[in-house]
This record gives sequence, structure tokens and C-alpha cells, in this order.
Amino acid sequence: MSRKSSNNEYELLQGLTTGDTLHYSYIFKEYYSALCHYAETIIGEPGHAEDIVQDVFERLWQKRYAFEDLRHLKDFLYKATRNAAINFLKGAQHSKERQAKFLHEQEDTATGEDLDIIRMEVFRVIYREISNLPEQCGKIVRMSYIEGLKNEQIAEVLSISLQTVKNQKTRGMKLLRMRLSPVVITLFLLFSPHS
Repeated sequence: MSRKSSNNEYELLQGLTTGDTLHYSYIFKEYYSALCHYAETIIGEPGHAEDIVQDVFERLWQKRYAFEDLRHLKDFLYKATRNAAINFLKGAQHSKERQAKFLHEQEDTATGEDLDIIRMEVFRVIYREISNLPEQCGKIVRMSYIEGLKNEQIAEVLSISLQTVKNQKTRGMKLLRMRLSPVVITLFLLFSPHS
């Protein structure tokens, strides 16, 4: 890591400890979407996932934890989100079957957690880059590769032609390939519900 990025990391982490709203806002913007997606994969409910992640960030703000480095901060955010989501499942009557299935699949496997963190980090980077795409292009890429909608469904929802959807998807992926490493693109396509 370069000295400059090391200094920036130190300032960011110090800002969190001292309650600096700019540093806190940066962390919130950087991780919120990916953490919501992560929580949703556990509980299957977007609205509750957002509530869970907001609670995690509220805890981060109130407790003023001291983190050694960004990796330590990321670990905290993902583990706190995972634990909060599991606690939500334990308390939700309508989710008993989902809870049992998830807890069985996730039984303290470090590799499972590591894979989840890698997956969410890939989605965090992708979310950021998709938001930088031209508006319609970004919307179509998000609907296809993140929400898992088929081309025909996207065309219907957006009231555009099927060919426009195909053209915008191709354009979006071309732009993402120019901006991101081949490894990130490959992992994104591997983790996507539809490609």
C-alpha cells in the first residue's frame, strides 16, 4: 500500500473513532448497498435487510469502534450484518424454515463466510461502477445481472424494445470490462443470478 493511501486509510479510521460525519458518510455510501444485498440473501426480505444494515451503521456510529485497518472495518460490517440478519431470522415466526436451512448451510464454516465476503466485495465494486454508467445502461445492467431479470422482462418493465435492452447490456458490460479487472468481472458474472 502506498504511503498516501495508508495516510488516507488512517485518517478515515481516525475519523470514525472521533465521530467525523464526512468519514462516516463515506463508509456508509461505500458499503450500504452491498451490505443490504448480503442481508437480503440471508433473510430474503429487502425492507428488513435495509433496516438491519441501518442498525449496523447506527451501532458503528454510536460505539465509535477503533479499527486497525480497512480489512478490520470490513470484517466488522459483514459479521455484524450477518449476525443481525441471523438474529432477525431467529425472532421471525414466518421465517422458521428459512432460518433452519440457512443455519444448517452456514454452520460455522470459515470458507462459507469468506466466500460471502468476497461475493459482497465484488458486488460493492460493481454497484459503484454501475452507478457511473449512463442512466439507462446502468439500470438495464443492474436489472439483468443483479436482479436476475430476463431481457424480455426488462423490455416490458422499461417499455423499450428487446433490441434496446440487448444493445444497452452489451454496451454496459463493455464499459465495465474497460473499468474493472478481468477477475472482478469473472467473479461478478459467476455470482450473478442471471447472465
